[in-house]
Amino acid sequence: MSTNSVAIVFDIRKKNFYSLTSLIATIDGDTNLKALDQIITGDLSSNDIKSLLKKYTKLIIAYSFRTSQLEEIYTKMKTFYSSLSTDEIHRVTFIAGGSHPTGDPLTTLKFGFDFSFIGEAEYSLPFFLKSFLEKEDIYETPGITFLENEISLSSTSRPLPINLDDYPFLSKKRKLYPPLEITRGCGFACAFCQVPMLFKHRIRHRSPEIIIELVKWMVTEKLNDIRFITPNSFGYMSKSARSVNQEGIMHLLEGIRSIKGIRNIFYGTFPGEVRPETVSEELLTKIKPLITNRRISIGLQSGSNKVLREIRRGHTVEEAVSAIDILLASGFTPIVDIIVGLPGATEDDEEQTIQVIEDLVQKQAIIRAHVFMPLPGTALEDSIYQPIFPEIRKKLGRLSTIGKIEGNWNQQELYAKRAWEMIQDMQSVSPLSREDNH
Repeated sequence: MSTNSVAIVFDIRKKNFYSLTSLIATIDGDTNLKALDQIITGDLSSNDIKSLLKKYTKLIIAYSFRTSQLEEIYTKMKTFYSSLSTDEIHRVTFIAGGSHPTGDPLTTLKFGFDFSFIGEAEYSLPFFLKSFLEKEDIYETPGITFLENEISLSSTSRPLPINLDDYPFLSKKRKLYPPLEITRGCGFACAFCQVPMLFKHRIRHRSPEIIIELVKWMVTEKLNDIRFITPNSFGYMSKSARSVNQEGIMHLLEGIRSIKGIRNIFYGTFPGEVRPETVSEELLTKIKPLITNRRISIGLQSGSNKVLREIRRGHTVEEAVSAIDILLASGFTPIVDIIVGLPGATEDDEEQTIQVIEDLVQKQAIIRAHVFMPLPGTALEDSIYQPIFPEIRKKLGRLSTIGKIEGNWNQQELYAKRAWEMIQDMQSVSPLSREDNH
């Protein structure tokens, strides 16, 4: 039984599993944090906190969340603040990280979080925890934001980007096994995307040797289906955003395929799609014998060249369709990502997108539809939410009904509307306060 007086509690669930696993594994391996217990739970409740406070003097409760989860997180935080006693609430420190807290720390802190971590936290979170345990100045932690008063933010400088090879992918101790993150960061600047904001356009790759060695261990644990996390699978080990390092990709895939006991390798599938400019018949011919999947995810986003220019996508409709044709000719089914409701898209632009969708469906491509959500920290964060045009919604519904469109786009529209409304409302709302609630 633990004799530690402080614990960090991670409320882990499907939507934050990938981002939290590496942090949990990093803490487990940090010898400076032996005096800290880690508790992994799902759907943490006020009663859970009360029970833990009977065992621990202090708790640090950690969340990672996306913009689509705002209502859920705010509801939970209000429940904590109203249900815990004065003594209990003062023994808890709430921290948050992830894509929304990075892009919108003010709203995050108004939710009642004491600190918002900005960008990647493999370095900053252990620094914070060590300072907390040793009663040093936690406000010197790099890469955090906190409130000076109700509307005034203070922040510390971000730490330097980490070397991915120095940090774990997964938690062996706790048996948490997300897809393997092989690349972090993106050299493009799509106006709707938070990845450049999170990682400042800095592209880093894990070395093939590190990945292959880990996979050898995974096979001994009967983890013989291998998937990857990367903004662009065909950009692995490349030195620039538009280049393709075929040698690096082949080194990785051949090395994994040669491991005895490997069953399936999924490459170019979610959560590791490919960009159109990196698709070539030569590369597909080389990797096809090594990978299991015959579906490859590729981003198009709009069937209007005007919209693609405005969102700084970096390719044309024609270039993307050409890449999709290469995938089809090479024996792969393209899973094509499309976003409807993008700012500036007229009904004519959306009709062009529907036409491209119908053309691709005729070629036996599959469409994965998404609804635009203004995400904090992106070039489009101040965009006004606009519902899908009724005729476009009708056509998307018809294609969904016959199985030509994947994705829960109609639910996404509800999330987008509610998240946008909440962000607007929070501008005039005071932060949750321990004193006000007790």
